[in-house]
Amino acid sequence: MLPEIDEGDWRVLGPFSFIDRIAEVKKNESLTAFYTLKGSEEFLKDHFEGFPVMPGVLLLETLIQAASELLILSENRRGDFFRLVSAEEVKFGQFIRPESELKIFVRLLKKEDRFRSFEGRIDWVNGLESSLSKKALTAHVTLEPVGK
Repeated sequence: MLPEIDEGDWRVLGPFSFIDRIAEVKKNESLTAFYTLKGSEEFLKDHFEGFPVMPGVLLLETLIQAASELLILSENRRGDFFRLVSAEEVKFGQFIRPESELKIFVRLLKKEDRFRSFEGRIDWVNGLESSLSKKALTAHVTLEPVGK
């Protein structure tokens, strides 16, 4: 059974969460999730005037949150937080405008001591099941637990 993420259920980073729904979890392997940029988000007011788009750093944050959620669900780490150690091969693509649906995919590549390395991709899609998608971000990230 896949976990539901309801409004007010902020498992990753409180109300700063960029994951609306988890579609698939393969423990210790991969996670697929979705997020809809509604258009009412505060950060859109200044980024950019007349052409609001989701900032690239928040796309990267979205990928980090998905990777963290995979760790929480795979390693029974509810209540733990993870920090970014490195981001490599970060490539941006499609601008993400209000009312866009994002498909977020992360795959666990390596576990080494406290560190977990992932590859990830975020696509803009015309609906949850659309085969027409455009790359918004690809990256390799490494995370470690905070404070343990």
